[in-house]
Amino acid sequence: MISEASTIKMYSVKPIFLIIFSSLFLTGCFFSNEKKPEIQEIRGEIFGSYYIVKYRGDLDTSDFIQELDTFFKKFNDEFSTYQADSLISKFNQLAPQKKIKTSHRFIEMLKFSQELFHQTQGAFDPTLGPVIKLWGFGGGEKRGPPSEASLKEAREKVGFSHVKWNELNLEVWKVREGVELDLNAHAPGWAADLMGKMLEQHQIHNYMVDISGELIIKGEKAPGREWIVGIETPSKEYAQGVHLALKLKDQAIATSGNYRQFYNDNGERKSHIIDPRSGKPVAHQITSASVIASTAAIADAWSTAIMVLGQDGIELAEKNGIKVYLLEAIKPGEYRPIISPSMETFIQEASL
Repeated sequence: MISEASTIKMYSVKPIFLIIFSSLFLTGCFFSNEKKPEIQEIRGEIFGSYYIVKYRGDLDTSDFIQELDTFFKKFNDEFSTYQADSLISKFNQLAPQKKIKTSHRFIEMLKFSQELFHQTQGAFDPTLGPVIKLWGFGGGEKRGPPSEASLKEAREKVGFSHVKWNELNLEVWKVREGVELDLNAHAPGWAADLMGKMLEQHQIHNYMVDISGELIIKGEKAPGREWIVGIETPSKEYAQGVHLALKLKDQAIATSGNYRQFYNDNGERKSHIIDPRSGKPVAHQITSASVIASTAAIADAWSTAIMVLGQDGIELAEKNGIKVYLLEAIKPGEYRPIISPSMETFIQEASL
């Protein structure tokens, strides 16, 4: 639910929508004496979705695209659950206690996941896959509500404490049969942050990187002018308007929503957001959760967690320095904003 001139697509079971404004609020191209546009743009496909890079400065685009191709291949080799020979797929196929050699980045991702698991009190859990599939999401077979017995069996495979690693030896293993990892809830944000670091290695310090709707923004779009993003109005259709536009600088933003994927239980619509602590769809009416944080990976993970926690998660988010903007469905087409104190202050300063 956030973007800069194009509608965002869904990534895995987490729909995120961003609107990044190029011409509505800021001119997309500023010209120098050489008539060269000051804002450069690179677009491509990755992770079954898209990426957009916008930046100011001098960059050899062809060389950078080659760097991106190499980076994406390595990233997929580590974290793609759709790639049978990736590290994460090999982990998911492991028998309990059997160890697999991984990479430094894989261990870093696990440590990050562990930290977020504890910060969110279990609302963010990348081992939830067996339960998600049981409910018919994330590649699971569409069916009726699971039985309590099957849900209990699936929940026994869930819990980040089932994942172990040895950082020194770069080894990872599981302690229970059927435990799976799926890092899609924050892998796009993590990748966006890494792409930003790649740009900075080329002395590019004013940029916006967007992967599947996870945005990391640094510097300014033009001298004295921030980048502008808009939180999309919830709708079953894409690009149905901007609910709120914000000016961002040196921040990351992500949005999770449940209004395009749901579970039909005897005519009753239920959220596709599953609470890892209960193994069942959340009961609240929060339709979307937008989160501002210091990195895209943190924003990505927390937007997922807040969709689980709902309004009750605001206090926890505030303790961890996370700004939250929720939209609660009152009735079809009508939404009530629920805003954390730090986000309220930020909106007063950064809204248009």
